[in-house]
Amino acid sequence: MAAVGAAGANPTRSELEARRGKIVLGVDDQPENLIILESLVEAQGFTFFGVASGVEALSLAQRVSPRLILLDVQMPDMDGFETCRRLRRTSELRMVPVAFLTARKAVEDVRAGIAAGGNDFIVKPFDPVKLIGRVIHWTGRRVGQDA
Repeated sequence: MAAVGAAGANPTRSELEARRGKIVLGVDDQPENLIILESLVEAQGFTFFGVASGVEALSLAQRVSPRLILLDVQMPDMDGFETCRRLRRTSELRMVPVAFLTARKAVEDVRAGIAAGGNDFIVKPFDPVKLIGRVIHWTGRRVGQDA
């Protein structure tokens, strides 16, 4: 699946500079989940990029410097935990908050997410209002403030 969101997977350098600090990256192998995330996140004034795999996320995150990464756990090829571990080993991305967004909710899954370097664990199906609250929290925005 190609990246979804404004400017797709190939934004220009000037487009990225204009959006610096306003980008949220979503990673989920289910396209319908990315569409929902895009709608919610962009309604808050952020630019959303969505990709379907951990490999795509690692590549795109280095190019777009997201303010937050919403990361599914269960994906083919590379799961979200491994994706997060690799993000944490990348100097430019080490401090970017990662919120796991997953149907997995067992205590051992939450522990694995924290051990992988995740900052938050949001269970699907999620409440849109609570999800936006977490986005605002992790991006450092105040309610009513422009992204």
